[in-house]
Amino acid sequence: MRDGSIGFGLVGTGMSGGFMAKELDFVDGGELVAVCSRNESNVREFARTHGAGHWFTDYRRMVEHDEVDVVVVSVPTGLHAEVTIAASNAGKHALVEKPLETTLERADRMIGVCRANDTKLGVIFQMRFGVVARTLKEAVDSGRLGRVFLSDAVDKSSRTAAYYDSAAWRGTKALEGGGCLMTQSIHIIDLLQYLMGPVRSVMGRVATQFHDIEVEDTATAVVNFTNGAMGIIESTSSVRTALKSRIELHGELGTVVANAQYDKFLVWDVKDDEGRVELAPDFGLTDIDDPWAYPQTRHRIQLQDMVDAIREDRDPVLTGEDARVSLAIITAIYDSSRHGREVFLDAYPPGNPAL
Repeated sequence: MRDGSIGFGLVGTGMSGGFMAKELDFVDGGELVAVCSRNESNVREFARTHGAGHWFTDYRRMVEHDEVDVVVVSVPTGLHAEVTIAASNAGKHALVEKPLETTLERADRMIGVCRANDTKLGVIFQMRFGVVARTLKEAVDSGRLGRVFLSDAVDKSSRTAAYYDSAAWRGTKALEGGGCLMTQSIHIIDLLQYLMGPVRSVMGRVATQFHDIEVEDTATAVVNFTNGAMGIIESTSSVRTALKSRIELHGELGTVVANAQYDKFLVWDVKDDEGRVELAPDFGLTDIDDPWAYPQTRHRIQLQDMVDAIREDRDPVLTGEDARVSLAIITAIYDSSRHGREVFLDAYPPGNPAL
């Protein structure tokens, strides 16, 4: 901490790192002081563009720098654990891009090390921090919808071969950990379980239908929640025309349909609750297929929360333990597809994941 300001060090200067650097300009009490990437010419230019005073090509040197209080981890998923653990062992807090890691074992090690070192671990799930998420959470928790018995998370995106070719780690089991479920749809899966409560079991099927990659590009799952509700997850990165994702909740008192990516409500038909939200009747079904162009301003909410958590000496709003839940659900879907049977989430307790 320098002059009362929380110093952020950014590891990774790709798409996620670029978003983070831009949004840090809007964070009260935080500043980007250092950046790190293996490519020296790129990281020098990135540091100059975003006003960072220091640049590194080795994250192990960056996490030791006195001006760095928080390490933002924006490297491929399979490298999250090593960077986060190095940061924590250096006494630094970490804010990690989703997913937490590629496996539950690696995620549990991250969580355990940060807890043991008393360093904070936050994870980016920006969809939780929009108007849609906040309004739906209140509606479910207050009983405004009555008992919610059916819920759907539908995410049909489009990624080209050029997207997967743009970085060597994309589409690989070792560094991405999974495909459309892990990288694209984990946001809406996280939101679904956040709204509906714990998942009891899944019955899933994953396949690589279209792309020449090591991981899935198409997946479906039937979800059973501990409260008795049921749901469906549909995920793909392979449709010819990208479609806007949606989350659908059906309760005894009505139906709501929303898009959390763009923070829009499409249907709000709830008994005695008309006009509660502003609908977007002209919200088109199709979507852009450029992940760089999606709204990213909600990242600043979690960056600001990390600053506030340090000053208030509390956990971030969304912790490593919170982020582990969606990773466990996806792991269960993979295992269900592999074994052809229903898989129960209690097989993946924290700190002792099933293999």
